Amino acid sequence: MRSTAKLGRARTHAEQHHDLLTTAVLRSEGLTWDEIANLVEDRLLERIIRGLYRIAGTRTPVQDIAAALQRHPRARASYVSGLFLHDFDVVAPPEPQLVLPPGSSSSNRLGELHRSPLPASDCTRRKRLPVTTVARSIVDSAESLDVEALARVVNEGITRRVTTLELIVEVAERLEAAPGRIGGGRMRRVLATWTDAMKPDSMAEAAAIRLIRLAGLPSPATQHVIEDADGSFVARVDLAWPDQKVVREYDSFQWHRVDSVEHDEGRRQAIERLGWSIAPLHRHHLVPGERRWLDELAGELRLGEHRAS
Repeated sequence: MRSTAKLGRARTHAEQHHDLLTTAVLRSEGLTWDEIANLVEDRLLERIIRGLYRIAGTRTPVQDIAAALQRHPRARASYVSGLFLHDFDVVAPPEPQLVLPPGSSSSNRLGELHRSPLPASDCTRRKRLPVTTVARSIVDSAESLDVEALARVVNEGITRRVTTLELIVEVAERLEAAPGRIGGGRMRRVLATWTDAMKPDSMAEAAAIRLIRLAGLPSPATQHVIEDADGSFVARVDLAWPDQKVVREYDSFQWHRVDSVEHDEGRRQAIERLGWSIAPLHRHHLVPGERRWLDELAGELRLGEHRAS
């Protein structure tokens, strides 16, 4: 009973540390070695590794990362583990992925360790844990993600506005020269879909173009001008496939206000009268895993090819 009461006092500490307790904390609450062993035997505590315990039944992926970090004051969660802490749509790796500065010594059985330059500008905190920034976590994850998965997290980071293309490129260029780095080719391939010469008018349009390319569909013309049979200007559209007469436009309430609805509808009808197929692109189309709009686009492009032949 006494040891259970002492554990109750230690819970205050545990609540602030993802339900983790070290031997030092338990001993500071007056628990003897035998009492700690009894708490484990009674399934009130679970031993993770020598000197580290969790409150029984509290294990989560975040706690696993916290436990791995417990052994390394200089480490930061990064790679896919970092993305997980930043609330990306990823699955936490079975082994937490940590990055440490070069020359750091460690024998951690709780995590997958990587050594790489770790300046303060790449470090932050998330969920009360030390973690690399979003841009750094994305660049590090190029070592373990394939091109498609890497493209999804780049897209998610930019469209959620939790990082910028410029930051990702800066980190990628800075780390590419670091000894032992891998995954740079995948990172360059993904970033090329954002930084090539197409220069779309917005990041949202750039995200749409990247997803179109990854789906194996032909790249659209951007800011394409549609003219009537007399060569008169009809409209400038965001994304167009002129040969198939297919249009996609990014729809944003910032630009398409209520008082412009009548004008927009007249513009759309003028485009359709010339034989073009037009549909809007919304922000929800750009979330990872959303494919319906791509399938519909593929169908319209096939139909356009058939009409043109």
